[in-house]
Amino acid sequence: MKRWEAILAIIGGCLVACSAYAIQRASLPRHSFTLDQNNCRTPITVIEPPHGMNAGGAAILLHGLSANRRVMIYLGEDFAGHGFRTFLPDLAGHGDNTNSFTFAKAEECADWSVQALMQREKLDPRKTILLGHSMGGAIAIRMADMNPVAATIALSPAPMTLPRRMPANLLVFSAQFDLGVLKRQAGALAKAAGGTRTAPDDFAQKRAFEWQMVPYATHTSELLEREVAHRSEQWAAEALLPNVAPRTLILNLDLATHEMFHRERLRLTGAIAGLLGLLLLFPACATIVSLAAEAAGTKKTAQMAVEDRAESPRARPTFLLGVAEQAVCALVAVLILALVIPLRFVYLYQGDYLASAMFVSGALLLALNWSYAKGCLEVSWPKIGAAAVLGMAAMLAAGGWLNWQLTDLWLNGARWLRFAALLPGAWIFCFAEEVLLGTVGKGKHRALRYGVSLALRLELWLACVLAYYELASGEALIGLLVIGMAVFSAVQRLGTDGLRHRTGSATAAAVFDAILSAWFIAAVFPLT
Repeated sequence: MKRWEAILAIIGGCLVACSAYAIQRASLPRHSFTLDQNNCRTPITVIEPPHGMNAGGAAILLHGLSANRRVMIYLGEDFAGHGFRTFLPDLAGHGDNTNSFTFAKAEECADWSVQALMQREKLDPRKTILLGHSMGGAIAIRMADMNPVAATIALSPAPMTLPRRMPANLLVFSAQFDLGVLKRQAGALAKAAGGTRTAPDDFAQKRAFEWQMVPYATHTSELLEREVAHRSEQWAAEALLPNVAPRTLILNLDLATHEMFHRERLRLTGAIAGLLGLLLLFPACATIVSLAAEAAGTKKTAQMAVEDRAESPRARPTFLLGVAEQAVCALVAVLILALVIPLRFVYLYQGDYLASAMFVSGALLLALNWSYAKGCLEVSWPKIGAAAVLGMAAMLAAGGWLNWQLTDLWLNGARWLRFAALLPGAWIFCFAEEVLLGTVGKGKHRALRYGVSLALRLELWLACVLAYYELASGEALIGLLVIGMAVFSAVQRLGTDGLRHRTGSATAAAVFDAILSAWFIAAVFPLT
């Protein structure tokens, strides 16, 4: 192990330990339970107000499509810090909820869960706030007929048929960089509501309405916007206390916000710093497993294996040719998927389409470069085993940390089965990428190679988006997840390159890459 790897590992370990301590101190009390009735099994996390603060009301937060209750923790803790008992449910097919997802099922179970919470937890509808993001926002608005509450807050509500009556005291947010269809939906709500009404009498008569644009925000980032949290709590306070002067409410909120802002900043900083710490641990872990693989297979060190490893005598396609081939293969793949989706049997809402696109385009790329691909196929079980161990360790470590604070990427039993089914197809795509990219190299070549690898992923995503607009594939979720997939692909490629550099094996690198790809799809997309 090199000195810099050991130093990074020490720093990473310290970051993880310090971050865990900071998060533990900053987090508010919480517990979880499951509502199981009417064919709806809904896991719910409850965040309690700080010790010594009496709950002045309740807030129920509904997440969006392909999200989960943990992405709502930031808003949930903010509401709890201002005296609301906050309930975060997993909707059907999302997170820990193993019910099969359909939009109707998600709405049905959300409606039942809200009614059950009010009965079980003795929540007073007159003191309850319903907040939803994206799909959850649309569900919250449509539930107004069945569950009249003090106020409803919708963040970028998804397209929907408007309810027969507008929810009581409705606040709508739109992100500046949101999709046009979502902004038009918010505009339709504003038109149906008759425009802005924010006077105390409007809140008292449950007819208040406001549509607010969040500058420089995206569909997902508005969940972390300070402006969104603060305005939501102010809106909730005005709905619960319409007879109190707004200036007085704002002053009281500002006094409570200072401590909550400190808590949230500490918790979010800890969550991100801990994730960074895990990334800093990776180089040392990769070196350890690669050295173990070399010791099991030969007497050479990992570095010697990299230096001695020669590419196949067959010509590797140039980067430019590889990018062109992937563009063609991705387009052919989505044309094939218009006829049949090979991995439909994995039952992941739109995840089966993405996995199938990867599988088909990867198979086509290997067919175009079969002679060179055969030379890259090195069946070294020690290296493959080391890559599998490292991939599973990275998946469990990152998934566990993210599951604790940021988002649910920890696989439950149903998702483990999907993960196993996705793995072979993911390996074919990842191995095709390794074939096109060739050895890692150093300096400018390595940087260029990294850029080409991201371009290959971008082409596949663009092909899926093109299929949505031109072939009416209906796979809109793949387009909505672009930021998450881009960040994941960037980090994933760094890890895969590090492992391939140490082992010199395209096969082993593809195994590691495939484990992470299958994990992402199995964890993120809703179960059906």
